[in-house]
Amino acid sequence: MKTPAHSRRTDKSLLIINIVAFIAALIVGILDVSHREYIPALAMLGVMVITAFNSFGCWRRLKGKI
Repeated sequence: MKTPAHSRRTDKSLLIINIVAFIAALIVGILDVSHREYIPALAMLGVMVITAFNSFGCWRRLKGKI
């Protein structure tokens, strides 16, 4: 089954959403560590890794490398 092609507009919006989510997770993770709450900080690290991979994928699709 063939998947539909992504539009450039969708990739741009996903890239922006992923960057905002990464920054928010970074801020919340730093605040969690400063309050000595390490389990939520590890969860935010996981969110940061996932959004970084998603952002990289969106960026590559926008550049036409995928």
